[in-house]
Amino acid sequence: MSIFYILSKLFTYLVLPPGIFIIILFVASFYAKKFRFLFLFFAFAFYLFSNSFVANALLSPLEKPFNQNIHTDKRPIAVVILGGGDMPGSLNLPLGNDAFKRAIYGVMLAKSNKLPVLFTGGGLNKKHSEADSFMDSMKEISNSFNVPMPTSSKIILGKFSLHVEAKSLSTYENAKYSKEKFKTLGIAKPTIYLVTSAYHMKRSMLLYEYFGFDVIPAATDFKISHRPSVIWDYLPNIGAFNKSYMALHEYFGLLSLKLRGI
Repeated sequence: MSIFYILSKLFTYLVLPPGIFIIILFVASFYAKKFRFLFLFFAFAFYLFSNSFVANALLSPLEKPFNQNIHTDKRPIAVVILGGGDMPGSLNLPLGNDAFKRAIYGVMLAKSNKLPVLFTGGGLNKKHSEADSFMDSMKEISNSFNVPMPTSSKIILGKFSLHVEAKSLSTYENAKYSKEKFKTLGIAKPTIYLVTSAYHMKRSMLLYEYFGFDVIPAATDFKISHRPSVIWDYLPNIGAFNKSYMALHEYFGLLSLKLRGI
């Protein structure tokens, strides 16, 4: 390991955010006449949430239950894929990273089981919804790899095809509007494969079950790396901070559902 590699790594972790913010807060605590404890507290908290070990510890209870192959005797009638962001105006594949992984895995699952796909996601862009980005991405894949991606306005049971719901702005609305789609088919309690990121699955299942679905979890987009630890994992990094944010967002979401009686 060369000295230049070590220096570049240290620069990345300590000079770029979030490392630089932690250093500023820590140094400021020595000069602050008041609230010194708060500076130290925020520096320490910032470091913890930017640490890979803490981030993985926060994510583990959310992801671990779903990091296994699907085994079920149930007979699902469809695959429901939850949106996860998009990048309107992108030259190609406009779905966001999380949403793209969900879409690919969900379509693979549906095609191998000859089931219809319902992608649910609207977004704030009224001219081009996340559902539009899904269809654009699938069209690119279909054209490039010569893989048929049939679509229709109504869900066709027992046949692989793509369908979208483009109104929802939250996971609650994903479940609500998904149920409306199946109600039009006269199905009160649909059994589905639910596809979303592993860290998001627990909350998603609660909401879909609340709206009367029989859910078979089909998680993807796992965030925890199971590689051996290295020394750089002890240093603050933006990737770990982002993972901590996602985990905390889910915990607050689960708390919100509990308070609402869901």
